[in-house]
Amino acid sequence: MTRPDPDEAHRQEMLLTNRVQRDYYDHTDGGAVSKVNGHGTNLWRALRQRALKSVSEGQRARVYEVHRRWIGDLSRLKVLDLGSGNGSPLSGFLAEHAREYHALDLSPVQISQLRDRIGTAPNRFFAAGDFLSPDYAETAFDLIYAHSVFHHFRHIDVMLDRALAKLAPGGRVIAYDPLQIWLPIRLLRTLYRPFQTDAEWEFPFDRASLNQITRRFAVLDRLGVFGRGKWALVLGILSPTLAARWGDKLFATDFDRPQTERTLRSSLHISLHLQPKDHATEPPAGD
Repeated sequence: MTRPDPDEAHRQEMLLTNRVQRDYYDHTDGGAVSKVNGHGTNLWRALRQRALKSVSEGQRARVYEVHRRWIGDLSRLKVLDLGSGNGSPLSGFLAEHAREYHALDLSPVQISQLRDRIGTAPNRFFAAGDFLSPDYAETAFDLIYAHSVFHHFRHIDVMLDRALAKLAPGGRVIAYDPLQIWLPIRLLRTLYRPFQTDAEWEFPFDRASLNQITRRFAVLDRLGVFGRGKWALVLGILSPTLAARWGDKLFATDFDRPQTERTLRSSLHISLHLQPKDHATEPPAGD
């Protein structure tokens, strides 16, 4: 008798979840206050938006400057903008410079919005579909850019194995996701979760998630975001005046200190530059 394959069962589970997720993102995005959400989620989103105002867009863009340095020369690369939505801060940059740019998202509405936003060109391909489905057959990507994507999968091991199968030899992954190792944010998210509209597909990284990643990938580089900078978010909620004075300075300190395990454990977001262990090389030089 053939034993059931747990990975296949987990994949099927997530495919079903992704149908619900697709319908959700057809009507809103992951950061917006919306009538699609319950009151608890809208309160969380409103507080998050208020907190983020404590750090200027120019300072927050430093994360994407790091990503661009990690990406390096795109001219020969086939790139997947995974879970692109209606566009990440780097979607236009990827589409403009990559040899081939492929955008994939569950939501056909958001893919249409992205196409309208960045425009069409012979090197640009847009698809509404599920990365876990065999229907998405595109492969051999030199770079998978996953902006706030991997934490949407309950069984991240299945997602990571799918990403490995989709990479070309020597291919790389850049991921940016929320982190919940720091005890206060872990407790806060636990209290919020019963009221969270999108809880079915929201699983911020914990130690187990990071262990799954490092089992499969060599970490070429990493960046903890909102480490000391998280106190800017607290100020943004409690005192906009103090936040305006100190927010950018606090946020900037995360880019000036060593990226140690202790630093990462206290951060609210993490960005990782990854390559499969059996193909790991030195990271490419930036532009």
